[in-house]
Amino acid sequence: MARQSRQLEEARKDPDRLLDEINDLPLLHRTPSSWAECAQSNIAEFLSDHAFCEQQAALTALHLVGLYADDEELVDRMTSLAAEEIAHLRRVAAILHRRGLHPRRRRTSSYATALHGRITRGDRWAKIDRLLVGALIEARSCERFTTLLHRLIGKDDEIAELLLDLGPAEKRHWRMFHGLAARDCPVDELEARWKGWLEFEAEQMRPRGIAPQVHG
Repeated sequence: MARQSRQLEEARKDPDRLLDEINDLPLLHRTPSSWAECAQSNIAEFLSDHAFCEQQAALTALHLVGLYADDEELVDRMTSLAAEEIAHLRRVAAILHRRGLHPRRRRTSSYATALHGRITRGDRWAKIDRLLVGALIEARSCERFTTLLHRLIGKDDEIAELLLDLGPAEKRHWRMFHGLAARDCPVDELEARWKGWLEFEAEQMRPRGIAPQVHG
């Protein structure tokens, strides 16, 4: 708690420093500030959706374990990730409970559906694509959390402290997914594949930023 308080105080002194974190992300489309305004105004819906996203992140990590059980490094990383996402879920659920709210019921994410629908099936790219999709989702979550955090500094310290922890975690996660994908592909081929994914993800995000959801 003391560490979080120090981080929050530092963020209050220089809130624009938070936006520098976004500039380090590979994403090609920046979420408009109006999305953060929408999420702040509908923080209950944002938190409820956030809890659902943490559930899905844990399930996705375990799904990859099932698909690639012979990949020792992947299994180790994904089981650790699933445990971390569940810890995040417990934290968000506790905040929801304190505020008299509940996690969102299972839903279909058009954003995630579009990304997963582009994955190549049945050849050497399938595994790489799945990992790159994981990297994209984590990078976008980092960007959204940091954008909202910038707006919440001094206005909702409980959620700000949550996002101070989760933003860097998502940044670490996207790099992990990308690193796992890089093991099975020459650098030039991976860069070309990643560029295509980044462009596709940007196309999916341009009409968004209008709903108070993590990827809305």
